[in-house]
Amino acid sequence: MRSLNSTQINWEAKPGIAQPEDEGFRPVDVPGNAASGSKEITYRLKFDMQPGMDSYGIRLGEISDRDRTYLNGTLIGSTGDWNSDRPQAYDRTRLYTIPSGVLKSGQNILLVQVHGYFDYELGIYRDRVEIGPMASLLREYYLDNAGQALSIMVYVTIAAYFLLFFFRRRQDRENLYFALFLLSFILYSFFRTQFKYEFGWPLFITKRIQFLTLFASVPLFFLFITSYFPLPEKPWATWFNRIAWLVMLIPAGAAVMVLASPSGIVWQATLDYVQPTWIFFILGILFVVLRETFIHKDKDAMIMIGAILILVAALVVDTLAGRGRINLPTLLTHAFTLFVIAIALVLANRFVRLHDETEELNANLASLNRAAQRFVPFEFLNILEKRSLLEVNLGDQVQREMTVVFSDIRGFTTLSEKMTPKENFDFINSYLRRVGPSVREHGGFIDKYIGDAIMALFPVSPGEAVKSCIQMLGTVDRWNEKRAEFKYEAVHVGFGIHTGRLMLGTIGENERMEGTVISDDVNLASRIESLTKMYGAEILISGAVLDRIEKSEYKVRFADRVRVKGKLEPVSLYEVVADKPRNSVRISQIPAFENAVSLYQKGDLSAARKQFIELYKENTEDRAVRLYVRRIDEFLKNGLPENWDGVETLTSK
Repeated sequence: MRSLNSTQINWEAKPGIAQPEDEGFRPVDVPGNAASGSKEITYRLKFDMQPGMDSYGIRLGEISDRDRTYLNGTLIGSTGDWNSDRPQAYDRTRLYTIPSGVLKSGQNILLVQVHGYFDYELGIYRDRVEIGPMASLLREYYLDNAGQALSIMVYVTIAAYFLLFFFRRRQDRENLYFALFLLSFILYSFFRTQFKYEFGWPLFITKRIQFLTLFASVPLFFLFITSYFPLPEKPWATWFNRIAWLVMLIPAGAAVMVLASPSGIVWQATLDYVQPTWIFFILGILFVVLRETFIHKDKDAMIMIGAILILVAALVVDTLAGRGRINLPTLLTHAFTLFVIAIALVLANRFVRLHDETEELNANLASLNRAAQRFVPFEFLNILEKRSLLEVNLGDQVQREMTVVFSDIRGFTTLSEKMTPKENFDFINSYLRRVGPSVREHGGFIDKYIGDAIMALFPVSPGEAVKSCIQMLGTVDRWNEKRAEFKYEAVHVGFGIHTGRLMLGTIGENERMEGTVISDDVNLASRIESLTKMYGAEILISGAVLDRIEKSEYKVRFADRVRVKGKLEPVSLYEVVADKPRNSVRISQIPAFENAVSLYQKGDLSAARKQFIELYKENTEDRAVRLYVRRIDEFLKNGLPENWDGVETLTSK
């Protein structure tokens, strides 16, 4: 058992439809273009073979256009409608199974009758011719096509990727043009494969698509290159682009002819007008790429030069082969694979550069975000449900319950008068640097600095706000110990805390805006902080705060009920006494102090005064005790006001 291929067998041919015994057959090359003005030709092959037990077949390659194939006088296969006025299967590979008993030991005569369609090509003109076991022929046939199918799927994936990339970044039009170029090539390549015949599509339709994609491919690649390497905004570049768009009218017009005309011969004629435009586009592509190579020293352009030259060479060879001028297999598919690899390298380099630039930009952005958060807290953005400052607009606002903390350095004016401007700033920053972390540790954030004062917001829990203030007191105590070593004056601070419904948002104008909190409750927290000086308290909280904390965790004494300026409703004030040695007497006096305040509010001034005096004897530093004694003495002297309810009405902020 053996196989025969076209290099081992001697073919003969005769114009017209002939029979095996006819005279006039002459030796011919198979495969080869036998066009000579005739529409029909008959091939004859005499060969000796000793077939085995396998089923044999014959592969005749691509025949233009239709055929009837006989072996030893038996029709073993035919393709196409002999009398049709449209092309049938000029590029279809013929694979015919030889019926059992037809192939003889010894001499066999193969007769192939061919009817052409195009004037410029006729006969068995492309691909190899083989006679052998059918299983081997089919295996080779499907392996060839499987490779083509795999390449097409890879190209489809790449094209889809670039299309998606374009839809995400529409300003990068080179991605669109490259994707369309790939798609045009994919369609062109697919309709040059044998797969199109598996779908039963008429060759007339597939050929039309093939022409359309061929017309579009080169202009699309030109657009890709000019988009990837944009020309400068100069008069010559403007004229270059205008001429390019005018030249594109030729393949566009040819495409219209292909769509409108039912004649495949007309389609082929249009190619004669389109192909010269390729010269312009190819030269334009080379100009742009070479310009980038030699002027801008662009490495991507250098890689593209080699890829383009390979692609152009393959395109020329395939064009000549398609017109029957040379007998070579299709090269464009393989060349395009190399081209895509080269483009992938270029784009990979570009993506790496973009990735590096993106990482650098991200690092810079992260630094800017960290810097921005020093001015606008992240928690502020989080409450507004914004991911970054870029999303914040003037007037953005939200309303929710939060706890407000105001703190202030006692006697800062006196302290600052003793320091230079630089010393003032150093002092304030040293203080704020120490107390700021306590706010963040307890879920709060500093909304703003007001000189030496702090306004902090706690969205989570009023209890965390109280704990934060106690922690800050401890921090200040440790700082004072260090300051004492250098004979510096001790620093004393006060905290006012209130919980209420706040409106958090942005105010200002388009060129300058800031985040702020607007609410009467904010003003109340500020006034509570100012009252710490009057009551000698380090931490004063409102009744709203007391109702929302776990009272057993803190040392709390009722301080007073006051009616602040601008408010009709009185506010209950409570002092949170830090559990420290210096406050031991103050803590032990909490029950007696609250009892004395209760007597005062009931109007039993004498009894209240007596008890306050006893408290004063034990702790002369308790400013709240002294405050109540002065009030009582004033009332005992002048009498209680009419309708007095035990509430202290404040006339100043």
